[in-house]
Amino acid sequence: ELTDPRTGRSLMERTIIICNTSSMPVAAREASVYTGVTLAEYYRQMGLHVLLLADSTSRWAQALREMSGRLEEIPGEEAFPAYLESYIAAFYERAGIVRLHDGSTGSVTIGGTVSPAGGNFEEPVTQATLKVVGSFHGLSRERSDARKYPAIDPLESWSKYKSVLDKDWVDFARYYMHRGNEIEQMMKVVGEEGTSLDDYIVYLKGEFLDAVYLQQNSFDEIDSAVTVERQNYSFQKIIQVLGSDYNLDSKDDARTYFYQLRQSFIDWNYVLWGSEEFSKKEKDLDALYESKVKKLSDKAKHLLEGAK
Repeated sequence: ELTDPRTGRSLMERTIIICNTSSMPVAAREASVYTGVTLAEYYRQMGLHVLLLADSTSRWAQALREMSGRLEEIPGEEAFPAYLESYIAAFYERAGIVRLHDGSTGSVTIGGTVSPAGGNFEEPVTQATLKVVGSFHGLSRERSDARKYPAIDPLESWSKYKSVLDKDWVDFARYYMHRGNEIEQMMKVVGEEGTSLDDYIVYLKGEFLDAVYLQQNSFDEIDSAVTVERQNYSFQKIIQVLGSDYNLDSKDDARTYFYQLRQSFIDWNYVLWGSEEFSKKEKDLDALYESKVKKLSDKAKHLLEGAK
């Protein structure tokens, strides 16, 4: 049973579930989404902040397609109704913050899931959704099979919302994610021996970023939810690692060093922020970093100086 972090009681006390199955009448499946968002708006007008999770809007779109077919309407792409995009847009546009007559505010936040057949992001429901939402988290079967959780593909996903991290930091780190992925794809063809040491180190930097920042342990009380202050502090150390040159003579040395660095950083992630053990783990991490570092790049220096 899930526990409400605000009250310590069961989360079901503040949860409403609108449920329908594929065996229910098609009209009921179409109406369920509207029922959910109408209830959300009702509580928003009471000054509450409501989270609506719609799982899945693909099933809702399929119900729209069935209704459209029975009404003998002219079909659009893949037999979905021609007005699919406007319906999806109208649904998500019901999210937002409102100021009430007494001066208080209420809000509805919508998180919708799309379940494209075969993981095809080019199908109409996914494309119509991407045009109107503020962010997109693309789940990856490959990451899930590799036990990388949350299994959100960082290269496919995006957000229009402002990050808690500095944009320049994010752009700097994103380069290593993209470049590391390119080198990984190249190694699948030519093998590790066909890759230069410099490229291999860039690949290891991308893997390091993925492991220590993008992956989380939802079963760990500390790592499952991290404060903004700690995220900024930790990311500065990640920039140091990404933006440094190292005294590494071979790929074996590089692999061993980055594995140790990654494990030390992950152990640090599991320690309570500001505690004595946190400081001790940080000193161990810094010592390991300093043992092989040659120099910090000018760009990384500039980014870190801007944070002070």
